[in-house]
Amino acid sequence: MRMLESSNPVLAQGRLGPALHNASAEQATATVGGVVNKTSLCIGVAVVFGAIGNSVVQANPGLLPLISIVSFVAALGVGFALYGRPAWAAFLAPVYAATQGFFLGAIALVLDSMLAKQGISVAGGVALQAFVITIGVSGACLFLYRSGAVRISQRGAFILWVAVLGIAATYLISFVLSFFGVSVPFLSLPTEAGGSNAAYIGLAINGVILLVAAFTLLADMQQVDQAVSGGAPASCEWYLAYGLLVSLIWIYLESMKMVFRLAMIFGGKRD
Repeated sequence: MRMLESSNPVLAQGRLGPALHNASAEQATATVGGVVNKTSLCIGVAVVFGAIGNSVVQANPGLLPLISIVSFVAALGVGFALYGRPAWAAFLAPVYAATQGFFLGAIALVLDSMLAKQGISVAGGVALQAFVITIGVSGACLFLYRSGAVRISQRGAFILWVAVLGIAATYLISFVLSFFGVSVPFLSLPTEAGGSNAAYIGLAINGVILLVAAFTLLADMQQVDQAVSGGAPASCEWYLAYGLLVSLIWIYLESMKMVFRLAMIFGGKRD
């Protein structure tokens, strides 16, 4: 079976191929239910560590830059460590969930604090609103995929791959420049409340990136199905769950940024 070349670098065929090729008929095979259970467990770990990260930064605001660097290094480290080693995901997927959850919890607190300084409040906070959006986007993706309304072709996956690489490179440049006090127009989050052309352009770009992340999740769902149908060993369930988690965390991050931008634009308007 030829597997879809996923736009998610974690689930690229080159990484799953050896596991599928070496699987024997006697081995237990992966199931969709198994992947879902392990993904849910990782999400639970991320939520717990998100709450911890929120509390830690609340007590020590100056730790955010260090947390950002550790999160970035951990994400790269886990990705490289799992290259060609899907069995390692049983240990490293929860590590990835913990580090990224800690980072997202810290970011949520910072965004809430920025809104509070502008006299803007978001019901339940940025974290809860982003969680609701993430659930909605993920549910819509699952519905579209299961209904057969959307399928990602090889050409579509290639286009997504190029888009993901472009976004990743842009974010990396923005991340590095932020340490030198340089803001990238339309990507950096606004610090002043109220609407402006730049604010609306930033919101539109945010929406496009969120859409790309959603289509990446769709491609991941399709490849999980193909891996299960192709007889991937049960040891790959953690690896597949890790791949889905990468897309879900990306969707959550973009959702947080969108909630923040909307609050700054519309919450900051005064009659």
